[in-house]
Amino acid sequence: EVWLMKLKIKCDICGTEFERDEYSIHKTNYCSKKCLGKANGKRLEINKTMLCDYCGREFEYKRRNTSRNKHFFCSKECSYKFREKKVVIECDWCGCKFTRKISDVKRNNHNFCSWDCYRVFNLIQNAGSGNQIVDGKKIYRRLYENAHKITLNSNQEIHHIDGNHKNNEITNLLLVSKSEHGKIHAKQKERDIYGRFIKSKKSS
Repeated sequence: EVWLMKLKIKCDICGTEFERDEYSIHKTNYCSKKCLGKANGKRLEINKTMLCDYCGREFEYKRRNTSRNKHFFCSKECSYKFREKKVVIECDWCGCKFTRKISDVKRNNHNFCSWDCYRVFNLIQNAGSGNQIVDGKKIYRRLYENAHKITLNSNQEIHHIDGNHKNNEITNLLLVSKSEHGKIHAKQKERDIYGRFIKSKKSS
């Protein structure tokens, strides 16, 4: 019977002393599968100095397959922000520019830079009176000014294209002069055989 001598050696990872058969001792030795796994992980690590593709910060990249990755990030937050597709749009109330996800823009009919703008816009749009006064002006005049970043003078009037005075969507508001506005309404009115107005259609 062959007597196998056991020798005391130290784990190359954690330094724990343990016994092993003489013939089983190799150049590197580990006391457990856990330490073996750590050793394999270290062998597979690639230490490279990279630049984050989002924030530009320099960092140590310690992963495999660098040749297959097109972009590198210093953190999960930078990776997420980089992959977010955003566009610069204007607030539908105040006109300020801000960034928003493309998916959010497509999902909403209106976009606002803040809760205050959203609240004010909805209060005005859902108001019961078509002639509601906002900041000293009729609501549709105020909406048109905000949308086009202009100030209307006394000779400029707003015509509601579909004739609905409560429909203050920007696409329904047409800028005209006083005389043009009068001609538009005159064409909409019915006359008798003598050319006199006999019926007035409500429009603006």
